[in-house]
Amino acid sequence: MTLFPSAHRPCSDHHGLSRRHLLSLAALAPAAALLLGACSSASGKALTSKTAHETVTPSDVSSQVATAAAACDQLGGRLLAHYLKADSAATAMASALSAAFVLAILAGGATDASTQGYDALLGLSGEERDRAWSAVQTSLNRYDGDLKGFDPDQIPDKPLVHLANHVLIADEKDIEVKQSYLDAVLRWFSAEIEQIDVDSMKKNLDAWASRNTAGLIPNSGITITKDTRLVVQNALLFAAQWDSPFKAEDTSPQNFTLAGGKTVKADLMHDTRSIPYATGQGWAAVRLAYASGEENTDGAPKESQLALDVVLPDAGSLPSAMDTGTWAAASKALDEAEAREVRLSLPKVDLTSEPKELLDFLKEQGLKPEGLDKMARGLTLAQVVQQVRLILDEEGTVAAALTEGGVEVMAAPEPDEPVEFTVDHPYVLRLRDLTSGTALVEAAVMDPTVKTIGASA
Repeated sequence: MTLFPSAHRPCSDHHGLSRRHLLSLAALAPAAALLLGACSSASGKALTSKTAHETVTPSDVSSQVATAAAACDQLGGRLLAHYLKADSAATAMASALSAAFVLAILAGGATDASTQGYDALLGLSGEERDRAWSAVQTSLNRYDGDLKGFDPDQIPDKPLVHLANHVLIADEKDIEVKQSYLDAVLRWFSAEIEQIDVDSMKKNLDAWASRNTAGLIPNSGITITKDTRLVVQNALLFAAQWDSPFKAEDTSPQNFTLAGGKTVKADLMHDTRSIPYATGQGWAAVRLAYASGEENTDGAPKESQLALDVVLPDAGSLPSAMDTGTWAAASKALDEAEAREVRLSLPKVDLTSEPKELLDFLKEQGLKPEGLDKMARGLTLAQVVQQVRLILDEEGTVAAALTEGGVEVMAAPEPDEPVEFTVDHPYVLRLRDLTSGTALVEAAVMDPTVKTIGASA
């Protein structure tokens, strides 16, 4: 392949940090537009091409973005249902959005993206697919930028949404990735592309993951084998303050009823506020907005278009018993809902998922991993792994997701009183970008006191 190495620059490695201090590493991450020339502690040969990145905005392809967002909602609902089917009492957490970006980058290299199931999972085919998902990336990157001076002990006044893509190619004689594929990846997804020997791939992937999730996800979940030839990584980092923070003094322990009927003491935040409220068959939902940190010309706060949807099944019901389309339907209802006075009680959470292998799940959804001839001959998708981190407290929300693909050779009537919305039994969270309509992270929280979610069963 005809490639054009970019200059190398020294970088640092970052490991072994804890809680929000990990976010200080975000100050070292480049803006998405600069990722192409970035380096990692296990630096490979940074590759680029003469193809320029093409910026596509959601307004350019609004109907296609809506289709992509709907496909993402379907994927997210099915993924939560997949986890809950394996263990209906265990918290499930996923980022269908992050997984979709890995699939979109791989789809351009698939022998036939339509017959292999990529297009069905992503909602669109060909250039329409690439342009729509590129527009989603543009929407999210409106909150990316210079991270210099980022304070990990205080969520920034302006939201941070950092989305990054990485393609790491093994420096082996039996693989020659086509320049046309690399050009397409750079054109639509502004990915960092590197080439390195197989023995150094894991260290490179770890460093890239840590840097682009600000250390919240310090290590890659991919298992490097002698047959590994290419890995696609997508990282998502989110940090935003509530537009109306909770008061720490109003947080108190309260009973939270688990799936089996047992109760635990969870720290619930309390407030009464006017927020969108909706109900449906077997559920109620509210939407909490994040602050934009900006003002309109009249001095009024500008809306950020970032929000958290909280969907609470009726008492006695569990997320696992709900239809997979419930969560997206609740978000759609909230899009149209009027603000209501709500007396809100919401648990603080600090959740970490162990690496989850998704390839079998994707096969069940119709994905056929064999055949990536538009990337290079003789390749198959052998691993798809995801890790998610979510912290929610009085100040706001911090979240991160890392998805990796390893390629180997071979509304109710208004009452007089505030609505009670006490989240004291299993519920669902959906971190959303209202501009593109996509859900960044989703979680079915079965026990808010649990810190670590187990690996795949």
